[in-house]
Amino acid sequence: MTTTPVLPLWIARLSGDQPTMGRQHGELAGQAEGTERMLGYYRQMPERMLVGAGRSAGARVGRAVVGAAKELMLARLHAARPAELRARSEAFMAAAGTDPRQARYVGVMDVFQSVVGLAGRYVVGPFARRASALATAAAAPACSTIMAWGEATADGEVRHARNFDFPGVGVWDAAPALILCAPDRGLRYGFVASRGADVPAVTVFNEAGISITSHTRFHREVALGGAAVIDLVHELGRRATSLDEARAIAAERPSATSWGLAVSSARERRAVCLELHAGAVRVVEPAAGAAWVSCANRYRDARMQDGEIASSAAWALHTDARERRLRALMAEAIAGGGASSEALMAMLADRVDAAAPGVVRHLGGILASACTVHSVVVEPATRSLLLGVGAAPASEGPFVRVGWSWDGPVGAWELGAPGGEAALAAAGLTVADVAIPAITRGAAGRWAAEAVRIEQTTRDADATSRALEQAITAAPADPSLRLGAVWIALRRGDAARAVAHARVGLNHESLPYRRGQLLLWGARAALAARDEATAAAWWRELDALGDGDVAELIARSRADRREPARWRRRKPDANLFMHDAA
Repeated sequence: MTTTPVLPLWIARLSGDQPTMGRQHGELAGQAEGTERMLGYYRQMPERMLVGAGRSAGARVGRAVVGAAKELMLARLHAARPAELRARSEAFMAAAGTDPRQARYVGVMDVFQSVVGLAGRYVVGPFARRASALATAAAAPACSTIMAWGEATADGEVRHARNFDFPGVGVWDAAPALILCAPDRGLRYGFVASRGADVPAVTVFNEAGISITSHTRFHREVALGGAAVIDLVHELGRRATSLDEARAIAAERPSATSWGLAVSSARERRAVCLELHAGAVRVVEPAAGAAWVSCANRYRDARMQDGEIASSAAWALHTDARERRLRALMAEAIAGGGASSEALMAMLADRVDAAAPGVVRHLGGILASACTVHSVVVEPATRSLLLGVGAAPASEGPFVRVGWSWDGPVGAWELGAPGGEAALAAAGLTVADVAIPAITRGAAGRWAAEAVRIEQTTRDADATSRALEQAITAAPADPSLRLGAVWIALRRGDAARAVAHARVGLNHESLPYRRGQLLLWGARAALAARDEATAAAWWRELDALGDGDVAELIARSRADRREPARWRRRKPDANLFMHDAA
């Protein structure tokens, strides 16, 4: 396994106006190991995600085309940023020792989601054409948040738990960081990030007890001249003291693209989800009488669903399954007297689909994604958080509890450094290791994360296959790994191995749609292996699954029956992150 070793938790405290804090953060980060890796990743991420790192002439041309389009879109988004926040990003880059023009890369995820939105607007079906399939692959969703209070927590206080699932395995998770900001105007706020990322947009919390976590959404309503998510969450962090204020701040300026923001208020003991695209902001309230609310990657407001983009039923099931599992886990927690922070972290590490409770999974619509690069539970009442500080999946630990004072000197501290405990105490910081017996860090999860890391960087099919085979050795009964292995074996031209994985997967898979995927792709592998009898048998079984979400798979299989020979040469366009292929 080649995943980069994880550096110790790094904590920085900043103070002043926004450009000053950017400069301070850049100076401190520039002296810390791991910063350049993050800066380099963001520069290369669009091309690597959309085209890969291949050396062929086609790959080189593709990277050049994607790079040119990326630069145009990022420049437009950067120019539209508020002057002081743009200056903060530029000051950070300059002080970190890189070109301040690199500041435009903080808008990469806004651009990705806008690309998907534009593809959905102008192309029929995001998987209908190669360009749209690649755009969807670049910004696949998987983040999960659960906000709980009252009867849903052990002490009644608000807890805000989230998994950040991001195409940066081996980079973002390799250098966890916590940044505390004391601006000269507004509230003091903090954010969880990675060394080299001055990006208060993932998990943010402020001294008024407001916590915010952001989630990818896909919608046709995008406008790159609008507000970038980093700026929107900056404003929420330094200004919002209530949920109503958070909603008003989100509505001040149209969003550049599509987002879901989970916002909790410790003072109000309540939480909501703010759903945004370039044309509107809507509030999704908890269910009547509920003391918790979840947030993932689909719009829940009916008005926002008009224009939402879904590449396939697998995309929708990916987020629906996670929210369904959170509902089941929260019901258990409430029946048991409410969840502690450790219990919420255990939910984030869960690998079960509620519709198939006896099966442990490592890919697909589960809470513990192979791309979980940070997992955190924020406790505003105690001014502390529980943080996963291991390699992806970060929800499997190890864990630390960090406490902070909003007052303290500007500086940076690395966990485990000589004299570290005394230095942390002098800075108003506490860090303690936390054991969570309910969570086990397993080899299958690590190898699945390695497979996804390879897929998102070099796209080396042989290396991806080796990682998946290691994961399968550790978890042979996991049908999600078998489905991924079918796709990668076909990409490598090993049809016999793909058929073998499909057979085993079908022995363990009970979810109708996932079973349908195994039957569809198993039949395609059988065609490539010139085993028409097996293909025909699997087609018959797929037909028998009926309508609903499986209907799209049946339709694709019927097209295969009309032209079976094409699967003797075609390679699947697979996405392990979203657990789908075309």
